[in-house]
Amino acid sequence: MSEERDITPDRKARGIALLLEQTARLVYDEKQPKALHAVQWSALRYLERAGANSRNVAGLAKYLGVTSGPASRTTASLVSRGLAEVTDSPTDSRTKIINLTEAGHAVLEHDPLNRCARIVHELDEDELSTLALALNKLHSRLSKPPVE
Repeated sequence: MSEERDITPDRKARGIALLLEQTARLVYDEKQPKALHAVQWSALRYLERAGANSRNVAGLAKYLGVTSGPASRTTASLVSRGLAEVTDSPTDSRTKIINLTEAGHAVLEHDPLNRCARIVHELDEDELSTLALALNKLHSRLSKPPVE
């Protein structure tokens, strides 16, 4: 058994984990019928920042940590909403490039993550450093598969 599985979290650690989960959910607390899902926001952010060689289903899948099927469905949902378009790659006929449309760029101005970033920006330097250190450590540990 792994050391990670042998440790039972105490009430405080479990409470903090629940608070982290609830906080993450609040970022995407939009309840409108046409609201974007968290994965669609993540895809839009990726497509805004990624280089042309990475703006394809394989690159998106890697970024999202999913297989090509869910990445393709996410792409199709963005295309159907008019937020992205798919074109042939000029360098590889087997690859399609995913680009944001003007509407896609415009919707990112209303990215729910912006509210979170504004709140983080209000933290003082010590709070910011402590939060960054803790989140980096948590992300690093969660990114690795659990040891059996």
